[in-house]
Amino acid sequence: MKQRLDTQVAAAVGAMLVGRDGITLGEVADGLPAHIRAANPSLKCMTKALASAGWIGKPIGGGQVIYVPPVEDGDENRPVVGHNGGEVVEGVAADEVRLLLERAERLEEERKGISDDIKDVFAEAKSRGYDIKALRSILRLRKRKPEEQQEETAIMEVYMRALGMMA
Repeated sequence: MKQRLDTQVAAAVGAMLVGRDGITLGEVADGLPAHIRAANPSLKCMTKALASAGWIGKPIGGGQVIYVPPVEDGDENRPVVGHNGGEVVEGVAADEVRLLLERAERLEEERKGISDDIKDVFAEAKSRGYDIKALRSILRLRKRKPEEQQEETAIMEVYMRALGMMA
């Protein structure tokens, strides 16, 4: 019986964590067996596998996160982060929520920056005399599979001929 990809990732991640004191998602992705990597598991799937193993994400700068095992009793030298320690208010780990929100805010800022860059590219194209509407249409088409493009084009031609818009 075939196992689901997330189950395979969880098993591979579990084996990777043995004897480690920290791991990044990049290391997890690189350490997955070839047959699992070929299935292209998402970062969310890998993060879920780490979280279900009890590992906790800590930001290490530059937007990267390192995952560390939960604090064991008597290990006071390790920092306490997330739901396995820190301040818990009404069942919510304040540190973990704060880290997640900060990460989301950072990504929102990056998205805004990228959106502004895209606007700048189209403004430059417009200043050089290109038709922005046509460029955006082409961009939309390039995102689609060639079969979908051909199918839509064929349907459009049939409809346009029916309306007398094509000879």
